[in-house]
Amino acid sequence: MSQSQIHSIPLYFGQKKEATINLPHFLGQLVAETRRRKVVPVVITYAVVGWLILQVAGQTFEPLGLPEWGIQVLIVAIVACFPAVIFLTWLVDFKQQGIMFDLPLWRGDTESPIKQKKSSQLFAILLCVLVTAGTGALIIYLLGQLPKSSKTVTETVTETKTSEYPVNSIAVMAFRTFDGHTDSDYFSAGLAEEILNFLAAMKEMNVAARTSSFRFREKQLNIREIAKLLNVKHILEGSVRREGDRIRVTVQLIDGVEGYHEWSKSYDRKLDSIFAIQLEIAAAVVNELKISLSLDSESILQETPAENIEAYIFYLQGREKLHSSQDADVMMTAKKLFNQALKIDQSYAKAYAGICAADLRLYQISNDPDDFESAEEACDQAKRLSNSLSSDIQVVLGRLYRYRGWYQKAVNELNSVIRIAPTSPDAYIELGEVLSAQNKVDEAEAAFLRAVDLKRNYWKAHEALANFYYVVERYSDSAKAYEIVTRLTPDVAGNFAAKGAVYYMLGDMQKALVAYERSLQLKPSRLAYTNIGSFYYYLGQFDAAVKMQKLALEYAPDDHRVLGRLAESYRFIPGKESESRSAYERAAGLALDNLKINSEDWSTRGALGVYYAHLDRFKEAIELLELAVNQSQRHPEVLYLQALVFLKVDKSKAALTLLEEAVKLEGVYRQFIAADPDLQILKENERFIQLLPAKIFTG
Repeated sequence: MSQSQIHSIPLYFGQKKEATINLPHFLGQLVAETRRRKVVPVVITYAVVGWLILQVAGQTFEPLGLPEWGIQVLIVAIVACFPAVIFLTWLVDFKQQGIMFDLPLWRGDTESPIKQKKSSQLFAILLCVLVTAGTGALIIYLLGQLPKSSKTVTETVTETKTSEYPVNSIAVMAFRTFDGHTDSDYFSAGLAEEILNFLAAMKEMNVAARTSSFRFREKQLNIREIAKLLNVKHILEGSVRREGDRIRVTVQLIDGVEGYHEWSKSYDRKLDSIFAIQLEIAAAVVNELKISLSLDSESILQETPAENIEAYIFYLQGREKLHSSQDADVMMTAKKLFNQALKIDQSYAKAYAGICAADLRLYQISNDPDDFESAEEACDQAKRLSNSLSSDIQVVLGRLYRYRGWYQKAVNELNSVIRIAPTSPDAYIELGEVLSAQNKVDEAEAAFLRAVDLKRNYWKAHEALANFYYVVERYSDSAKAYEIVTRLTPDVAGNFAAKGAVYYMLGDMQKALVAYERSLQLKPSRLAYTNIGSFYYYLGQFDAAVKMQKLALEYAPDDHRVLGRLAESYRFIPGKESESRSAYERAAGLALDNLKINSEDWSTRGALGVYYAHLDRFKEAIELLELAVNQSQRHPEVLYLQALVFLKVDKSKAALTLLEEAVKLEGVYRQFIAADPDLQILKENERFIQLLPAKIFTG
């Protein structure tokens, strides 16, 4: 075989024609033509210019508000155009005569003109095929990376970001009202909430929290924005119109990613068919999303909320109040609405549960045993009348048992709720409260965090976590949580008062007073007044302290804590000894009543010990404080109170030992030790001086 035959490449164009190219000669001519046609400088110039374009784009797209995918488009365009640039550089020549198409691929060949022309044509064809194939392959590859549908780049990027939303995720928006009646606002909101509750009770569904979705009621946002903010794939919205005894409900299920309607339907029926409508809508949503339900979830769609529609409307209004602020007057209004429902339907178990919840909150505010007795009676009625398991009723029962000190019974009830409604934040909140009362700090924190995680915009979950941190004296964490609470509830006075108490414990008096003042601007309350009174007490302004505690008593006349603070303020005002003793006596009687309800309440037992000490009942005081210290597992609050009692009976060394232990457990007590009027008799003691903070408590 000759050398020329070894380096020849056969090209077949059909069955009979054959052409050959001498490979060394071919490569030499190719290099010569590349130089002559100046391909390399053009390629280098193109690469540099493309790189510069991408650098400028990377620095300017974001400040100009241009989408991130624009840079990706530029990269694709620059790479895709590269083969075309090489081809045009080879083909087109700029001369004095103008633009010339230099199609022959080389000149000066020693072969005959016919052969040269033939091989030039073959090489031109080969080059065109290679360029076309390369460009086509690149385009096909890029198209393969895109979604199969013909969407724009914007839609593609949006889909990429939102494709993580589960198919079973949905937000139920507050239904709109079109009939102009005030009652219909509660009715439409309640209708949407019942549908939400039905869906949320199904473990197969991922439903956004009511407080998260209902906050968009008055806001003008498009569906895609709402879906993105709530991290859901679907949105259910609707409207309600009532005319006499008839109701028209229109609902739409919308794809939150694409923004198009998936399903819609109108229901025009008599008002007493509303319960059937709720169940039909919930079932239709599940069916449209093609969700397979368990037997437990299917049974939820058979539940009937109430027998009487008018009773149901009153119940919805009462529940709306329970979900708003936790102030005493709001709870009283809620009770009236629940009682209105019971006048119509005396067997309405959930209305009794609502009364129980309102009375327990009133008891928490006032410490009045009558409120607790009323709550216990209502909860017993709810339990007796309930035909099936209900998370609303069981959570309230768990709360009642906690107030009673029946902690294990409460835990059993709440675990039962979590089994049937694993996404209920209220169940986890109440479980956290019970575990906290049992001093199971880590487990309690986990329960509160779980409640927050389930519904990020549920202010009650954040409030429960903030209060927990306050109780366990993690005041910095509590302050952070209360900042979230007040941001979510800018019009709830009680939450600002609680935030003020946290900053008060942190020694940040400026932030504390700002929060208290905001609370009083929104609505005067026991909490704000009594805490401001304590602030004045530690500053030595006892007349102002008495004034604040008297104002607090107007909102909670049977709260032993307020009476105790009033009594201690009177002690330092000359001529007010009898008023002080009278306040201590009343405080002691109310504290005893509270202990009859919950004998495990070590905080109240410790306070009672202090009251007895100032009533000269020293033996009982010491016994009560010893028991309280043991019950609390030596909580610094009780150690501090025990130190005050020991000081009262001239046991200063024992008192100092207790104060040292309290400070070791929680350093925040240093500031109160420095400012407490009862401890000023120790100000010359070296051990006492060691307990003082670097910065003294001031206004």
